[in-house]
Amino acid sequence: MRGAFFLASSAILGLASSCLAGLVKRQSIPHDGQYINVNSQNNATEWWWVQVGGPIEDGQGPASFHVTFYQGYPISALKEAAGGASAPENYIVINGAFANGTVFAYQIPAASSSVTYQGEAVTGTWAGAGSFQNSADLSKFTVSLDAPEFGVTGTLEINTDGPSHFGCNTTTSPYFDSAIPAGASLSANEEIFFKQLGWATSQPGGDAKVDVVLSGSPLTITGKGYHDANWMPQPIDQFMDEWFFFDAQVGPFDLSAVYAAITGSTNDFTTGFLEHSGTILQNQCSLQGSRKDDSISITPYGLGFDAPSGVNVMEGFILDYTLANGDQYQFNLTGLSLVLDQPIYHRWVGSAVGGQVDGEQYSGVVMYDWLNPSLRPYNG
Repeated sequence: MRGAFFLASSAILGLASSCLAGLVKRQSIPHDGQYINVNSQNNATEWWWVQVGGPIEDGQGPASFHVTFYQGYPISALKEAAGGASAPENYIVINGAFANGTVFAYQIPAASSSVTYQGEAVTGTWAGAGSFQNSADLSKFTVSLDAPEFGVTGTLEINTDGPSHFGCNTTTSPYFDSAIPAGASLSANEEIFFKQLGWATSQPGGDAKVDVVLSGSPLTITGKGYHDANWMPQPIDQFMDEWFFFDAQVGPFDLSAVYAAITGSTNDFTTGFLEHSGTILQNQCSLQGSRKDDSISITPYGLGFDAPSGVNVMEGFILDYTLANGDQYQFNLTGLSLVLDQPIYHRWVGSAVGGQVDGEQYSGVVMYDWLNPSLRPYNG
């Protein structure tokens, strides 16, 4: 059960919105609410993404569970594969792996979708497929899946005291335009990426529990979870060449990071988020190499060949965070379970080790994605 199902679920990444897609001003909606209007008359996509990774056990890889509530299609080919103009506009995509390495993928159409809220409390309902709820204080995110005809039932829950955030050290805007130098002129693709691309993280990490039944097989995970909401006016492949997204919980640290290469641009982009026991150490976005402090360096290492997708892949990454005061933190992320292996998209679940340089080191779980619609080769 791979193919397009894997691709659909994996186009997470925190992406974009536009007035072409019916942009809604941030002030009018809650952090995890509905930001844009998505319908069959535009190419926009909005989604609510959640993932849980289990512990690494002797002789087995970490179990994982990823579920995304979609409106619209994040990759051009997916809508055509799903039926073109007759493709369902609302659907839920599920994938992941059991601890024994067996992967799974489901796509569940919904008759309709709605996202309602009272204050910061948000409820999403995908009729005939499932629902989610986010508490008013953003401390608890829950998912209910009820599609027995597709072989999927069960629940997911994340509890967190981590701070909700946007990508660029701000609590007022989910867009990346603060990374642009004053007076810079932007290409059409850069306009979409920097000014129309939205990302709102409600649960940056926390204790999580999955209790589902998939085609008769129970899957229970007690581990770490993450949730964000994302939106964009066009499919990813229309304005981006490459995108890496990282999410890890390592001892007292929650961290995330992005590297993005915009089509036709020399302005490669990074974000870094790092918090320790609820205190934010870094929350910034910047053009790669534009500054020394308050920055992040993302370095792949190792070289392997993934036969199912036919491309070279990395074995892991080193994330180097340099804070505004010059303090340095480093994390080594190693992929152990490859739960998605399409030519343009790979996802790993694995181990994470790190902490402050020359300080106490911790271990934890990481989930990271490599989206590569331009098929850039990796050669180590």
